[in-house]
Amino acid sequence: MRKIQYVSKYITLSEEGLVPKLECPIDQGLLFPNQDLEEKDYLYCISCNYKNILGIEVYDKIIKMVEDNGK
Repeated sequence: MRKIQYVSKYITLSEEGLVPKLECPIDQGLLFPNQDLEEKDYLYCISCNYKNILGIEVYDKIIKMVEDNGK
């Protein structure tokens, strides 16, 4: 599974209440995954234009939580 797919799966799990939601630090809106032209994955907020490129540490946490919930 590609990293962005893990993020999408994580968001699905958060909507089911199985993992904490990814919320915008500015307005607490939901964050959505996307990828730029250089294939860097990031989260963004629709309402305030907040954008955060995902680092390795965040990916590791997301992947672990998705895999733990898949058992």
